[in-house]
Amino acid sequence: MSTTPARKDPVRTFFRPIGQIGARDIQQMYALYASFYEQTSLDVFLTDLAKKSGVILVQRKEDDRIVGFSTQTFFNIVVDGKRVRGIFSGDTIVEPAYWGNNALANTFYRRLIIERFKHPFTPFYWFLISKGYKTYLLLTNNFYKYYPCVEKEDPRLKRITEAYCEQLFPEYFDRDKMLLDFGDSYVRLKEDIARITPELAAANKHIGFFEKVNPSWERGTEVPCIGSCDYGTFVQSVFDVPWKWIKKHILGTHRRPGTELDPALARNRAAAARKAQAGAPAADWLADDEDTLKQGGAS
Repeated sequence: MSTTPARKDPVRTFFRPIGQIGARDIQQMYALYASFYEQTSLDVFLTDLAKKSGVILVQRKEDDRIVGFSTQTFFNIVVDGKRVRGIFSGDTIVEPAYWGNNALANTFYRRLIIERFKHPFTPFYWFLISKGYKTYLLLTNNFYKYYPCVEKEDPRLKRITEAYCEQLFPEYFDRDKMLLDFGDSYVRLKEDIARITPELAAANKHIGFFEKVNPSWERGTEVPCIGSCDYGTFVQSVFDVPWKWIKKHILGTHRRPGTELDPALARNRAAAARKAQAGAPAADWLADDEDTLKQGGAS
């Protein structure tokens, strides 16, 4: 379990195996889930949750209320005659008031490292599916080798993506479009959660690319994605993450294109400004840290 400084980050995060998730946890998780999605139900949520290995929970320290979570599954597949291992992220949801908080991201990265070293000689990947561009940005902002990518297509990463889709979602995988289509009754993000405006798509090439590969995202279709968790990625991140922090917090030069055009972040900034005018303590963790898992908001 990890606990971060109270002033900036009044939450605790930890990984809980699926068998240890209690009724109160499920009730709070579903309430948060339903606030982001349309066309959902408790039965749908429970069916999906039962397929997972565990959940990263984000609890508010003062009352243990769940304000965020990310479901996880670990499994092996065979690609080109060789075994590969992956961690599959399902729903990743954080209350808007806690966007900018790094606790969930830090716990997720620790899980990646733990699972990586459990099987040191097996190729290891992060598998995720994205119905909204915010989840896709988690991939582009935090990984060096990934699929799909606006710069180039990696044939092996595409084959691995096809393989895990065939294993997990054989009925819904459209290989020609490289999309998962669960039908018109499938859960979808509420309109104001991850809306893509023409200005936003033009300002950020990754958002524009996401809309290109998933033009039916408003209907709930999902883009299957993959990020390579090789040792080179871990070594490079040791240098890049501190440098990114310096650019953001000291130099003030780090900002992703299009951040100022994100409607949800604009609402968050307005809410923070109102609290400041009312004399509420400054909350540094409300900053627009678009490189961490909070940016997903909902997957």
